[in-house]
Amino acid sequence: MSVITTAAFTVSDSTSKQERYILTQVGSWVLVFPSRWVAEIFRVERSQILDLPAYPSPLIGVIHHNSQILPLVSTHQILQTEETNRRETAVIIHLTHPASTLSNVGLVIDKALGSASHDQLPAPLFATSALHPEGTSGMVLCQPDWFTPDLWHPQA
Repeated sequence: MSVITTAAFTVSDSTSKQERYILTQVGSWVLVFPSRWVAEIFRVERSQILDLPAYPSPLIGVIHHNSQILPLVSTHQILQTEETNRRETAVIIHLTHPASTLSNVGLVIDKALGSASHDQLPAPLFATSALHPEGTSGMVLCQPDWFTPDLWHPQA
């Protein structure tokens, strides 16, 4: 999947600079999320994930969680990395309303690493929406526009 974006995520006010960010591991990358996007982080047995073969590849399936159907997206496929160590349990970041089009979506990651403030992260991280930005020490800030609008539409 080729991802081309032109809009950069920028921090424009002092409240955003005070925000915390959740750091996660996806292969060799550290995928970063604004904490206000994250409803919860939880584990699920991979056997509970229901496959959806008629959907595009980043969407790996759905689970029933807290009385909702939660679509799951592979962050390995989004970041174009190979998943080398597939575990029996999947770690899922459940995104919430501030994540825009990714609201009520689960992103499957390798592991949660912790959190950091804006000042603790490399400045180039906030200046680009590139999928693999330079000068960020292997970190990338999750961007909603990496996900195609037809991600949830069945493919014939």
